[in-house]
Amino acid sequence: MFSSEEFINIHTHSLQTKPSISQIYSHSINGDLPSEGFFSIGMHPWHIKENKIETVLTSLMEMVTHPNVKAIGEIGIDRAIETPYELQEKFFKAQLTVSEHFKKPVIIHSVKAHSDLLFIHKSGSYKMPWIIHGFNANKKTADQLIKAGFYLSFGEALMNEQSKAFEAFPLVPTKQIFLETDESSYSIEEIYEKAASLKKMTVEQLKQKIADNFQTCFK
Repeated sequence: MFSSEEFINIHTHSLQTKPSISQIYSHSINGDLPSEGFFSIGMHPWHIKENKIETVLTSLMEMVTHPNVKAIGEIGIDRAIETPYELQEKFFKAQLTVSEHFKKPVIIHSVKAHSDLLFIHKSGSYKMPWIIHGFNANKKTADQLIKAGFYLSFGEALMNEQSKAFEAFPLVPTKQIFLETDESSYSIEEIYEKAASLKKMTVEQLKQKIADNFQTCFK
């Protein structure tokens, strides 16, 4: 689907039309899918308090069969919001069930919740890839997630030399990384350039590695 000649943007909220960029656009579970492009769909933890789980699952299962829906997301756990953890976990696990049934990878929003995700992952029988988007945690956390089989997606935090992501990124195996813009003002090309520099490889080499990862996750 995506080639090594393209910049793969695994998670963005901005539709791009450049032929050199392939991306997964994070689409709301409410509303019709555009006719072109590739998408992820899911109920973000910020919005679950406004929705009933039955309604969410009905919409999700209707939309997930669209051929351009490539992932469930972004979904996850956010410990920095007022929504009770138990409710967030209920929505998260319900959407994971959809991911497993339809064989779609998961793009995850995680704030102060990496240990929660590790516990949920370990306690379940989940087979589909889990991708932590916008990763910006320390090397120890990155190592724990990598050992558990997670993929880590890095974005604008790589542009900040003081960030935890900047410190952790060189140590993360290239076979378990993705790159993204999310809502950043940086372009995916700029993020690839910085990432390649930190990995001490060329942009073309990094594009090939991430294309390989995409093929592994999105079979």
